[in-house]
Parts: sequence; structure tokens; C-alpha cells
Amino acid sequence: MIKTIASLTVISMMVWACNNGQDKAAERKDGYSAEPKTETDSLYKAVMDGHDIGMAKMSALKKYNGAAQAKIDSVQKLPANKQDKTYLQEVMTLQQQLVNAENGMNEWMGGFNLDSTKSIGYLKSELQKVTIVRDNILSSLSKADSLLKK
Repeated sequence: MIKTIASLTVISMMVWACNNGQDKAAERKDGYSAEPKTETDSLYKAVMDGHDIGMAKMSALKKYNGAAQAKIDSVQKLPANKQDKTYLQEVMTLQQQLVNAENGMNEWMGGFNLDSTKSIGYLKSELQKVTIVRDNILSSLSKADSLLKK
């Protein structure tokens, strides 16, 4: 009997906690619905999704930038006749792409104006910008994955 009551109490608490968490997840502090209900909600969500994807990769950009610099240093330490100049140039170009991708995200975030997100035109413009930023990040990381494995 005590085990049954204890089990029911635990189950009731778990159900209450799960339902309570779902209610809070539906609330948003930025004025937009968690589930897009309007065009503005959908655009804002798309912009934030692009931002979130890019931001999730920022540490990888830094890691690969360091790895590219290490490759550059390593190749440059070799005697001139042993250096693979083509590879060195590819890595140097990659490193610049990594830096540009990181700077692109930082510049986009610095220019993003949360107060303007009620405008559909502003959100459409920001979606285009953040899509380019996200694509640059993903593209440079893809190149780094293949080039730095050599």
C-alpha cells in the first residue's frame, strides 16, 4: 500500500513537472510565439534559426583557424624546396575564409536591431543576411574538414 501511494505520488509529480515545463516553453519573452502564428513570427523564427546554427559553429571556426595557422607555420618551417606552395596557399585562403565567416557573424549580430523586428521588410532583409552568414560559416567549416585532414 505504501509503495503504491509512493509510486502514484512520484508519477503525479513527474506529470506535473512535464506539463509545467511545456507551459513555460510556450512562453516567449521576445513577444513572438514559440509556434509561429503570423508571417512576422515565421520570419523571426527563421532569422533566429539561422543565427543559432551559425553561433553553434563559432567555436569550431576558432578551432579550425588555430589548426590552419599551425599548418601554415609547419609548412613555412620547411626548407623552401620542400614546401608545398599550392597547399600552403589553400590553407592561407581557408584561414581567411574562417576569419571572414566569424567576422560576418559578429558584424551581423552587431547590426541586428531587435526593436525593428516588428517590420516584415526588416525581417526579410535580415533573413537574407543571416542566411549568407550561416552559409559562409558552414562552407568554410566544410572546406576546413577536408583540407586540414591532409
